Amino acid sequence: MNTPHRGPGCAAPPVRRTLGFFALFSIAIGVVVSQTSTVSLLQGLALGGPVFVYAFAAALVLSLCNACTFAELSLSLPQAGSISTYAEVTVGHFPAILAVFAGYVVPAIFGFSAELMLFDSVISQLFPSIMPSMGWALLLLGTLVILHLAGTDVFATVQQALTFIIIAFFLIVGLYVAFGLHASAPVTAPSSAALPGELAIAPVIVLCFWTLIGCEFVTPMVEEAKRPERDLPRAMVIGLLVISSAALLFAYGVSHVLPRETLLTAVTPHLDAVSAVFGHTGRILFALIAVTASACLANTVLAAVPRMLHGMALNGQVFPVFKRVSRGKGVPVPALLFVAACPVVGLVWAGGDPGKILPLTIAAAVCWMFVYLLAHIVLLVLRRRRPDLPRPFRTPFYPLPQIGAIAGLVFVVSNSSPAPELTGPIVMYSGGVLAVFGIVAAVWVKYFMRQPLFKAVPVSSCGVPGSAPVA
Repeated sequence: MNTPHRGPGCAAPPVRRTLGFFALFSIAIGVVVSQTSTVSLLQGLALGGPVFVYAFAAALVLSLCNACTFAELSLSLPQAGSISTYAEVTVGHFPAILAVFAGYVVPAIFGFSAELMLFDSVISQLFPSIMPSMGWALLLLGTLVILHLAGTDVFATVQQALTFIIIAFFLIVGLYVAFGLHASAPVTAPSSAALPGELAIAPVIVLCFWTLIGCEFVTPMVEEAKRPERDLPRAMVIGLLVISSAALLFAYGVSHVLPRETLLTAVTPHLDAVSAVFGHTGRILFALIAVTASACLANTVLAAVPRMLHGMALNGQVFPVFKRVSRGKGVPVPALLFVAACPVVGLVWAGGDPGKILPLTIAAAVCWMFVYLLAHIVLLVLRRRRPDLPRPFRTPFYPLPQIGAIAGLVFVVSNSSPAPELTGPIVMYSGGVLAVFGIVAAVWVKYFMRQPLFKAVPVSSCGVPGSAPVA
């Protein structure tokens, strides 16, 4: 994810360009499909009611603006590869470091822990009374950590296929209900009963936004793409449109078989919805798919984020201990253990209570929105400071998407709580952790890196930081 900086020149080891459009498309949507995203979608449906479609449309527009910004940044700085290096060449080390922690470490604390809670709930329903609360979650986490310490990626061959299986399952459920094939209950109009906070559209946008978040994970692959100028933007945009179509069709089907009250209060509403359509057999099948999705998401986080921290350590941006790798396998052990500890912190903080999945998801989405907000600012600054940089892809109607997205993100973040009783936990989760990381980042840049907080790193003519140390 975080590609280590290169030195002053443009020389770099040759990279094999092997990724075509389909591979990039798979990567762009690979981190989006998870249990938390499905539950977030259904909770947004329940909370939003009549405004759900408008909220989802707003989330999709914001996501498309984000995709355009990341596509332009990745192709303008094709050897940088992540938000930390995009930010440091425009606004300095402090925002760059904070962006990585806000966009990837904080969601590992909240979003990852929420995913583990869902995993534990699903397994506990399939095999009750075997493990204590959160026992299955910790078993999964521990198993994956051991496999990564051994240098093994057990899900690498199935992650892309699983993504398409889940999307296909969403489409099947939606079409099954839409065409009136659901025999156990007639197709009826969705419940219109008023629920608390349904007229507040911003919290629903946050939940819908979580369903679409993460397509920029494909941007570090820019050097390995066969035709990045054409395929990278298309992979992100088409990926968002495909996911949106599947999610909306799935939500349409679910809205006709389960009342909104059930969706809002159920711990595993996605399983309840599938069970209502296909019965117990369908529930078991989808439970197995969902469990594997959680394992794949956890595997992705444990593979990507530690290597991101390792790359930052090589650049002096985080603690030097994260430079260390195991002999032979080259696994960044300290960074891996740190990332593995993040969801444990989230589980302890939430008390392992699945009822806190909603505020945890919103807190994670709010932190990720901070990264997108920074990305738009970075692009505006980079366009002004370096108009000479090659830009194989330019955002359509620039700068309207960036300005509109900034305004939209600020509005949504400012109004992200769906109910007064959730405001405190959301602020505590997101604000508290960001404040701690912000203080640590400021102290690190000022007193250990001995750099100004907001001084940009020079960019060479080939679009890479020109004064960064060689990794």
